[in-house]
Order: sequence, then C-alpha cells, then structure tokens
Amino acid sequence: MDKKEIKQQIVAMLDAGRSKTETFKAFSGGAIKDKVLAYWIGSHLEPARQEQHAGKVKILLGLTIAQAVLGAIVGFFLGSMIGPKATVFFTVFAALIPLWFAYGFYKHRAQYFTVYVILSLSQSAQLFKGFTEDPVSTLIGAAVTLGIVFYVAWLKTLLFPDLAFIGPKKIKGQYVFSN
Repeated sequence: MDKKEIKQQIVAMLDAGRSKTETFKAFSGGAIKDKVLAYWIGSHLEPARQEQHAGKVKILLGLTIAQAVLGAIVGFFLGSMIGPKATVFFTVFAALIPLWFAYGFYKHRAQYFTVYVILSLSQSAQLFKGFTEDPVSTLIGAAVTLGIVFYVAWLKTLLFPDLAFIGPKKIKGQYVFSN
C-alpha cells in the first residue's frame, strides 16, 4: 500500500468510530513512520469536536477575513505610491495570504493553525517598530495581533488535542491520543 491508501484507510477507520489508539496500533511499525502516522491520526478532527467549536472557528474566519480586507486596503495604498501594476500586485497579495489561512481554518487543517502561529510570532518584532512615534497605537495593534495569534493557538489545542505545538503529542516516548 502507498501513503495515500494508508491515509484513506486511517480516515475510514476513524470515521467508522474506531479509537485513535487502536488505529495507531494497527498501522504502527509499517511502511509509514510512527511520527507521520501519529500526526495523521492527531490531525483528524472528530465531528463532535468540530461541531462543539464551530462558533469559535466562525469567529476566527471573521477575524481572518477582516485581516484580508485590511491587508487589501493597505496594499492598495502602498502600491498606489509605486505605480498601477504595483497597486494590483500589493492589493491581491495582501488579501490572498489571509484568505489562504481562512481556507485552511475553514477546512480544519491543523498545519494551517501551526504555520499561522509560527509566521505571526516570527514577525512579532515588527509589531513594535513605530513605538517611539506613536506608542498607544503601536501597543493597541500589537495587542490585537498577539491576541489573534494566541486565539489561533488556543483553538488549535481545542480542535486537535493530540497535537503538540509542532507534531504529534508524545509522553514518555509514546504517542498519546484522546479517545
């Protein structure tokens, strides 16, 4: 069996109600590394958990779409200072990145949550760039941005409790799953 077939079987077993631990044991030690297998199982969202946190995901989608609109506006004004082609490029580019993340959040893909947090935190030094000129606005913008980042990280832990910050959760050398 290739990776695609194994992944389809894992999803079918989990959708049929089989526990994550049993599913992991059934495929462990095979063609797929245990770490990859544990990640696939841990990133599978249970329908009950999805329904339980649907409102929180809708809030996140609203915030992400607002970021896309705001990014498009800023991109438009930034590009208009350069030229007409730059206006289109910056507007589209600044809007598409948040919309790409919104798509991942909507589809409940765990890796989108992780990448969003990592990219946002890697840019956190830029949040305080204009602090000396306007400290109040800078602090408000930083608080909003960091609030959204921590909301995304918190929501990831609610939706995917079997995943650590990066990769599957491991305790005492064993992959653990909530059943």
